[in-house]
Amino acid sequence: MSLSKSLRFSWCLLLSFLLLGCGEHGRDHRPPQGPLHVDVLTLAPTTLRLTRELPGRVAAFKQAEVRPQVTGILQSRLYKEGSQVKAGDVLYQIDPSSYQSTVKSAQAQLAKAKASEASSKKTADRYAQLLKKKLTSQQNYDDADAAYQEAKAEVAIRQADLDYANLELSYTQIKAPISGQVGLSQVSEGSLLTAQQASYLTTIIQTSNVYIDMQQSSLALSKIKQTFAGLDKKPKDIPISIILEDGTTYDQTAYLEFSSTKVSNSTGTVTLRAIVSNPQNRLLDGMYVRAHIALPEARDYLVVPQSVVVRSQSGQPFIFTVDQNNKTVKKSVVLGDEVDNGWIVEEGLVAGEKVVISNLSNVKSDIEVVIDSGSDDAQATPAPQSAPKSAPAVEE
Repeated sequence: MSLSKSLRFSWCLLLSFLLLGCGEHGRDHRPPQGPLHVDVLTLAPTTLRLTRELPGRVAAFKQAEVRPQVTGILQSRLYKEGSQVKAGDVLYQIDPSSYQSTVKSAQAQLAKAKASEASSKKTADRYAQLLKKKLTSQQNYDDADAAYQEAKAEVAIRQADLDYANLELSYTQIKAPISGQVGLSQVSEGSLLTAQQASYLTTIIQTSNVYIDMQQSSLALSKIKQTFAGLDKKPKDIPISIILEDGTTYDQTAYLEFSSTKVSNSTGTVTLRAIVSNPQNRLLDGMYVRAHIALPEARDYLVVPQSVVVRSQSGQPFIFTVDQNNKTVKKSVVLGDEVDNGWIVEEGLVAGEKVVISNLSNVKSDIEVVIDSGSDDAQATPAPQSAPKSAPAVEE
């Protein structure tokens, strides 16, 4: 009985080895796998006028902090908060009583000095006549003339005192230094104001025109300057479109004013400033916007879909192309601006090359492929009119 079991076990073991050998033999004799099937895109130039997008902040064209120039008790506020005022409009009235008294005192001192001057002049004239007749000494005439000159100087001093007193009296009316929209009042009637105090009474912002301050890296600015090099356009001829916080386009066109000559030590950026009309006060001081600067002219670019760009472990982008022998070629590329769902290829490809756009997970370099279908660049990637994904701008 045990012998029969042993024989059956031996036959089973032998049969397993035979089946295993047949399986290995079957795998070794499988027919070789055929070429990989792919779709390709034939590169053709696309004409685009690119733009550069920059984050920006609205800055008031003019802004003034109103402070008192004399000390006194605030009597009244003479403007409506948030209203438009003109330069010279009276905003606050300080109690003028003490300054009016100073003016009257200065007027009296001036009158006294003038009377003294008149008396001294008569004395000097009288001594001059006596000296001609040799009825007095030269010393007496010199003393009388010196007293007259001293009286004249005293009149000038008292006139200056009166002018200063009138100036201080005028400062009791705190006036708008510029035209614009006046803000909230930081003080109320009865408050003690001091000359040149640190805290301001209110602010005036002029927003009929506003600045758009943008930040751009120094490297990107250098590249943009190269783009504009040789053109006749000045900074004020370069239009900039403004995108508001809700995504709508502002209905006024801004124009580049200047770019700073200093690079920020902390951020490595340069400040660009544009100016734009703001007739309806839609742009408020401090508002965040996006600025689009159009490059000077439309040019031909090679654009590939983003999906065909493969990156190495180090992040280096490359693209697979198919050569004349239907073999794949791995090419490193330099990518530029993003255009909708595509990338502009600055280096690495030329027009007419066939870029692999399908089955990329199985594509390797230098393998034979079969092209199932092909398309040109205009069909695969719609040609937009701008590419707002970088940052700009120029200086004359």
